[in-house]
Amino acid sequence: MRYVRISQDEFSSVRKLYESVMAYACHGLFFREGQSIADGIAKEVERGEDLLNGARRVLIARGWVEDVQFSGGQVKVRGSIEVSPGSEAETCHRLRGVLARLYEIHMKDKVKLAEVECESTGSHECLFRLEVT
Repeated sequence: MRYVRISQDEFSSVRKLYESVMAYACHGLFFREGQSIADGIAKEVERGEDLLNGARRVLIARGWVEDVQFSGGQVKVRGSIEVSPGSEAETCHRLRGVLARLYEIHMKDKVKLAEVECESTGSHECLFRLEVT
């Protein structure tokens, strides 16, 4: 399997390009991209390894995050590749898709995951919470 490296500035540039063409409708596409990426991440988790612990290892190794902590119904992330300092709104749409899909695989049920804090808007970490649907 081959991997492609993309810089944080390139990620931000692509997000801004899509937003200029599609406005905020592109955020749903980014979320769906993240869900697809999560399926590949789940396959990298070693047999017998806890899915969320294994996914943490893979997310860090792939450079998606500097650190990620799964705890009950929330996820704390430091250093998301999607952070774009000075943004007025959350920017970690792909990562939200990745995390939501990982929870779905782990819980064997549909989930809704909201980003309630983001480093892009000045928080010291990104915080995602499971919402009851």
